[in-house]
Amino acid sequence: MALTDLSRMPLPPACREALRESRVRRIDDHAVPMAAAWWNAEVAAVRLPGAPVAGSGVTRLRRGDLFEDAAHLPALSDEELLRFTWRVLAWGSGMKLRLNRRRLRAVAHDRARVVRTLRSALAAAPVDAAQAYEVMRPGGRNAVRCLGPAFSTKLLYFAGAGSVRHPCAILDSRVATTLRKTCGWDSLGNGRWPTHTYGRYCTLLARWAAEESERLGRDVGVDEIERWLFDSAGGQAGK
Repeated sequence: MALTDLSRMPLPPACREALRESRVRRIDDHAVPMAAAWWNAEVAAVRLPGAPVAGSGVTRLRRGDLFEDAAHLPALSDEELLRFTWRVLAWGSGMKLRLNRRRLRAVAHDRARVVRTLRSALAAAPVDAAQAYEVMRPGGRNAVRCLGPAFSTKLLYFAGAGSVRHPCAILDSRVATTLRKTCGWDSLGNGRWPTHTYGRYCTLLARWAAEESERLGRDVGVDEIERWLFDSAGGQAGK
């Protein structure tokens, strides 16, 4: 299939309307249920650092909580970096914990290499979205077993610590559904997105964000558009 021309693809009017809401409310305060006890127990079970992932009384994680975790990302110790990773996975999973034991075991199997990979990808994320994605998905394969595009892009996104100008955005199946069915990106495909596709996605959202920034007279982040794309695919079910 020929590549869809994204250069003139318009942002749906419903998204433009949603962008009138406060960024803090839609992004920083966007909370997802968290299975804190499960994460604390499972991280300890495979003898990985980074626990407790959250206090026993924590039931939800906000995007803003993860922005705070990433505020000094380059200076984090290996233990702090892995805790940040578990928390992103917990936010992304919500109460659906499928494959997370496998993800933890994959990290435990080759922890030093995984940490090096994460540091390299997260360092590139604020500068070059496609380069950061390629570190996590070299040659279209997962650098870390069971850590595919949906969760890799969450890590790259949160590496921006909430900066409105951060270039990386989350790309998962629900976002892709809206891009195909509502926006008209016919060639997007499902799930196994190569680096050039992720680069095109981030470029598209950056164009939309720039256009909306001018229209609204404030800085609009690519994550505000991603949030609408996700929600428009169906009922809220967490990330």
